[in-house]
Amino acid sequence: MIGTAIVSLDCEGKWGVADHLGAAGAERLTNERLRAAYEAITAVLDAHQTPATFAFVELFLASDRLRQLEFARMLSSEQPYLRGATAALEAGDEGWSAPWALDLLHDRHEAATHGFSHTPWNQLTEIQAAREIELVPTERRQTMVYPRNLIAHSHLLQRHGCIGYRGARRSSSRLGSLASEFNVFTASETPGERTSPAEIPAGVFINWLSGGRRLVPPAITRLRARRIIEHAARTGGVAHFWTHPENIATHPETLRNFKAVIEEIAMASERGEIRPMTQAGFLVSGEQD
Repeated sequence: MIGTAIVSLDCEGKWGVADHLGAAGAERLTNERLRAAYEAITAVLDAHQTPATFAFVELFLASDRLRQLEFARMLSSEQPYLRGATAALEAGDEGWSAPWALDLLHDRHEAATHGFSHTPWNQLTEIQAAREIELVPTERRQTMVYPRNLIAHSHLLQRHGCIGYRGARRSSSRLGSLASEFNVFTASETPGERTSPAEIPAGVFINWLSGGRRLVPPAITRLRARRIIEHAARTGGVAHFWTHPENIATHPETLRNFKAVIEEIAMASERGEIRPMTQAGFLVSGEQD
């Protein structure tokens, strides 16, 4: 059997923490750090010829701060999540805009959507959610990663040209999540019944070397990834790994874990055990099968 490997990235800058800008590490999301992280990530992927899905918050791609502020003001009247963003943009804060990010992607990568503003969709009415996806250009709507992995209003996606979205694992406590990083017997996932839109296997988070997560040795992170990939190869399953480039911007040593996962995928691909794909590529290949 041949398994599938998917790498997805939640690309959001400070839009991902707009409701808690005072959180530890948020001040590290500077323009310089963000660009360094995105460049490092694409360099690793390209060195190993591994495709990935970059799911962008649309406002993060905007180059015009006044346009960002205009939208933030307009939407924050009904989406409290954005009130902090409005104040920060008015103050000229960094970390909100990366129009250069798309230029880093090669044809092998997918530019997907992570929502227009990163407001979690469970905080939106159906009308608000429809507006959020309508504001995303068609070419970035093929697949979606929900903000905060909170799935809601999924019936709207197909109407707007979205063929699938990344699923979400059952939430657990911080301690439980940390403990799972040591589980080197984690299995790959089996694709579910194809629906419209399709739910892409949720995958596992690439450990972020921050706080208590620094206790997880990088060797364990690599071994866990290898075991998931080996299981996918044996069973025809899906080994899906995801992270935020912002995790690398705030704690650059996290790049070591990202690189280890990509190296494991590349080696398995060279052995003919795994097919690395984007989210959209995985769904399209499934339709052809």
